Amino acid sequence: MKTFRMIRYFTSGILLIAVIGITWALNSQLGSIPPLGPLTNPFTGFWQNMESGRIPDLNITADRLNSEVIIRYDERGVPHIFADNDYDLYFAQGYVTARDRLWQIDFQARGAAGRISEIVGPQAIEYDRTQRRMGMLYGAELNAAMMTGDSLSAMILEAYKDGYNFWLKQLPPKAYPVEYKILNIEPEPFTTEHAALVLMSMSQTLTSRTRAHSQSNARALLDEETYNLLYPDELPWVRTMIPEDQAWDFEPLEPSRPDPGFVPQIVRDLPVTQSDPDIGSNSWAVDASKTANGHPILASDPHLGITLPSTWYEIHLNSDGINTYGVSLPAAPGISIGFNDFLAWGITNGGSNTLDVYEIEFRDEHRNEYRHDGQWKPVTHRIEEIRVRGGETIRDTVRYTHHGPVVNPPGEQVTGEQYPKGHAIKWIAFQPGNILKSVYEFNRARSRQEFEEALRQYENLTMNFTYADRDGNISVGHYGKLPLRFHGQGDYISDGRDPAYDWDRYIPFEHLPRSVNPERGYVSTANQAPVTADYPYYLGRFYADFNRNSRINEILESADGITTDFFEEMMMDNRAPEAQKGLPFMLERLDRTAFDEPEHSLARLLELWDYNFDAGSPVALFYNRWQQAFRDRLIGPLIHQHDRYITNPDMATIISLLLDGHEDLFPVEVDEALTQSFRTVYESTAQDFGRDPEQWHYGRDRRFSIGHLAMLPGFGRDGLEVGGTRQAINAVSGSFAPSWRMVVELGPEIRARGHYSGGQSGNPGHPEYDRPLDDWADGTLHDLNFWQAVDDEPEKTTSTLTLSPN
Repeated sequence: MKTFRMIRYFTSGILLIAVIGITWALNSQLGSIPPLGPLTNPFTGFWQNMESGRIPDLNITADRLNSEVIIRYDERGVPHIFADNDYDLYFAQGYVTARDRLWQIDFQARGAAGRISEIVGPQAIEYDRTQRRMGMLYGAELNAAMMTGDSLSAMILEAYKDGYNFWLKQLPPKAYPVEYKILNIEPEPFTTEHAALVLMSMSQTLTSRTRAHSQSNARALLDEETYNLLYPDELPWVRTMIPEDQAWDFEPLEPSRPDPGFVPQIVRDLPVTQSDPDIGSNSWAVDASKTANGHPILASDPHLGITLPSTWYEIHLNSDGINTYGVSLPAAPGISIGFNDFLAWGITNGGSNTLDVYEIEFRDEHRNEYRHDGQWKPVTHRIEEIRVRGGETIRDTVRYTHHGPVVNPPGEQVTGEQYPKGHAIKWIAFQPGNILKSVYEFNRARSRQEFEEALRQYENLTMNFTYADRDGNISVGHYGKLPLRFHGQGDYISDGRDPAYDWDRYIPFEHLPRSVNPERGYVSTANQAPVTADYPYYLGRFYADFNRNSRINEILESADGITTDFFEEMMMDNRAPEAQKGLPFMLERLDRTAFDEPEHSLARLLELWDYNFDAGSPVALFYNRWQQAFRDRLIGPLIHQHDRYITNPDMATIISLLLDGHEDLFPVEVDEALTQSFRTVYESTAQDFGRDPEQWHYGRDRRFSIGHLAMLPGFGRDGLEVGGTRQAINAVSGSFAPSWRMVVELGPEIRARGHYSGGQSGNPGHPEYDRPLDDWADGTLHDLNFWQAVDDEPEKTTSTLTLSPN
């Protein structure tokens, strides 16, 4: 009996230890694996994030409100906010945005600030150091101070913050977005800095690229004639955003000019990486003379790196002095792209030089002083503390000159190679600006003059704005606080010692390039050069090539009787002008004598191709691969033989040079390069998709995917069969694609249609999280319910949320 009891106690002890062990394991973070117990708990875990899709009717009391707010949700989950005053309006915007995008806003702000190591541990330390060294947190602090220093924008931010945090405060942990449960973290309250950080993140996407390092290498390693042919000031076949015959009726300011002869030391240093060419956007507008109904029509089609949840949040704001519809940037009050009762606007990235790289001469190895304007000036030290989950806090000292931060210290490459070691950067995002106030004002504008006046505040991003209104006006302009530059400044590494390279004066707002009601009846922008060399100020040279802008202009010039349906079809246009110019030459010079039958078949298919990158095309993917391989064979011996990487010349430039008879520029036989690259690419493509080119399928074979913002597996969408390419209006390439398509007809009654790449809800458990991607992929736009009053078209309301004061 005693032995039996001992065995029973021993067995019970083992079971107890096992239970304790399992309980501990289920409730402990194991590396990057979250505690599985809370995650899988049916009452508090991810099961609680499954939604039916319908938002319930609710009446909620909120202490800080001044009066009642009615929020109507339509069939696509778009909130239509009806308020009596600004504070209540932006309180409600913060509230509904937090309801749908809480985790997205929180994660993007942490990512911009360089705080991901707090979530995932040591593997994110280098990412966080990059963000800190880029000055992301520093820039956010500058801009937050600017916005809160203005009484109007401070009120807007306070209201948005209060609404966001009101949603968060009443949210029980079991209802936290699933990403918090997977990552085992809790949401943070919204602060003013969140808005500034998300705006900094957009600045980083649009304006942080520079080719100064790579172009300094190229200019040093190539002879002057070769360099100027491969990297011309103006790309071939480009039609500038502002019509070429535009007159400039102002007296321009004269920029400072440096002493000649500066050669950057870096041209003898390490290789550089190539920037991503795929970020681009389209927008255009036509006046009444070109439309069927006699009203202006505007289209906006911004392209970004797309993820789930979507970059944008669709919303309608209605209050005293405002009735505006469009998309907002989650965390930023107001509407970024959209329309109101009087006008509509679209945006594209400006592309002008907005980040300069400076060679810095430090006094000694301590790097506490640097030389500028003949003097030794003190460096400012900023200590960045990076907290690491499961590890010790990292303290990183970033040195700041008056230009900006020294991103990569000598001897250490923390960030991308485009920012060379020991060099400082000057970036437009560090200029304190108040974009929120600008958005507030142009959301309420009633005329072109009011809209343009609102853009004076739009300083720390450089954007092209297209515009149309009910009075029949159309316009396009290039806006932002642009420094006064000498020719070529910013294209190459700048001399940080010479004050002539400083940003000390700016192009007057009145002198910024714009075109109003041009005789041709349309305006358009596709990230191409905004102006010709006749414009009296230098803006930069590395703009988008001719493809999208030439195709847009070609269609608009020949079209009459335009309708909104026509513009919707135009947005899905897959024609690549570059292929139209280059492929006939490539096929003509192709040596087919040794081809087998599948290769002959492929060449015949290319001869019949209409240059459209449609999803079902058998040759579009091959053409892209062949073109790139051909370019590499042509220029590889010319520029890649060196011990440093140089950004490839634009493909349109290479095609233009070949068509103009400059074959002797390249150290290889063109016919041989074409034929060898054709056969090599055929073999690799055949291995991937079979030897019969007639069975190839562009949309299926390239498998376009949209990933989750935090790259969590299973929360994205794989294998979308879509057409488009970087060179087409429908610019789907890599991870970049149209992020919001909108068409607005500005008649007596505003009519608008649109869609974006994702759903309103950021919850992967919501049925509308990714279902709208099917309509996005095939180009189906939806009517945008632009209600004038709270009781318009009640049958289109699926639920109503009422916020009431105490």
